[in-house]
Amino acid sequence: MVNQHTSPFKINLLNGLEAEEHAGPSSSSHGVFSAAAAPAAAAPPLEKQFSPASANLSTLLPASRRTKDDDIKASTLDLEYLREELCTKRLDVILNRLWMVGRPMPPRPLHYQRLLSREVFVTERMDMHLVWTEGRIFVKPIPRLLLATEFWTDYLACDQACCAPVPRWGTGFSQPAQPKWPASPPRPECDRRRIRRSCLGFLFSYTALIAYESDFKEAKNLHLVPREVKWSAWRIFVRELLDETEGKIYQKVSKRFLYGELRLSRLNKIYIFARRVPRGYMNRWSRYSGFFKENLTWLASVVGYVAIILTALQVGLTTKSLPENDSFQTFSTGFTIFSLVGPIGVLLLLIVYFLAVFTANWLATESFEKQRMDMMHIDSLTEE
Repeated sequence: MVNQHTSPFKINLLNGLEAEEHAGPSSSSHGVFSAAAAPAAAAPPLEKQFSPASANLSTLLPASRRTKDDDIKASTLDLEYLREELCTKRLDVILNRLWMVGRPMPPRPLHYQRLLSREVFVTERMDMHLVWTEGRIFVKPIPRLLLATEFWTDYLACDQACCAPVPRWGTGFSQPAQPKWPASPPRPECDRRRIRRSCLGFLFSYTALIAYESDFKEAKNLHLVPREVKWSAWRIFVRELLDETEGKIYQKVSKRFLYGELRLSRLNKIYIFARRVPRGYMNRWSRYSGFFKENLTWLASVVGYVAIILTALQVGLTTKSLPENDSFQTFSTGFTIFSLVGPIGVLLLLIVYFLAVFTANWLATESFEKQRMDMMHIDSLTEE
């Protein structure tokens, strides 16, 4: 069983040292089967769980981060930062619907994404990692923090008993020899284990994305992995990560990472209809012109198809038998009325929807500006 106190790998990928290509788990001093393996580190005391980061780990953090209130703060290694940076909260709330969005399999390698005509777009959001749409896929670069073994042992160490169910003893005066576990589910996971499972799943996704040396070179060109990492060291890292989980990687990672690539269009539909979020998972239109372009394109296609049917009906009227056919006359009359009213009705609905969205965005912008000005303690924008 994997020790929750230790890092899932031993090799130091950030030291820039070239690992031996032929080094195996038993011969490498960095391997998980090293005879001189470091003992398991105990979790820090509660009051020191998220103390200020050491100088070494502080250098691995981003320069700044955005808070929920859209303020900019210097990055600090605390619980709030780890939750926002490394967890997939927006996907965790729809885990029971992920089967509609993607397949329960690791992602395909980077070179295969090219074969699918997908361009890799860099994102720093964990919940956008491996989300794809037509012609592009979003990939989060590996944070340097996750490649530091000290981070796993000092900040993600978790007692295995902290998330276990509490034993419930019998109702008698004496305790039984064996505890009786309650029928109720175990207590919720602690933040440390939840973050650890998410980080482990994220690294596991990269073992699939970077399978070949060509994938590794592509990842380096896209700055998905730190420049210090070498291909030979990456191979050892993947071996150690997979060996450390003892073939039970799917039981150790966050459930989001049981699924690889996720389709953005279906995520949007789930968020619009199931979560009732009008913007969806990711707003599809950055400008209103994009809204009209997308909707008028399919409307023009429908109008073109209707025109073809009307032309066929007109040809049918020139024949000898169809003009005297009552069913044909009824269908022709009804479809002609539909071809006149239908497109105009759809266009009016699009205009009404646009006006509703425009009004909602206008009101939301005014409300947001007022809240931001109050938070920034700005009374007026006029010059004094």
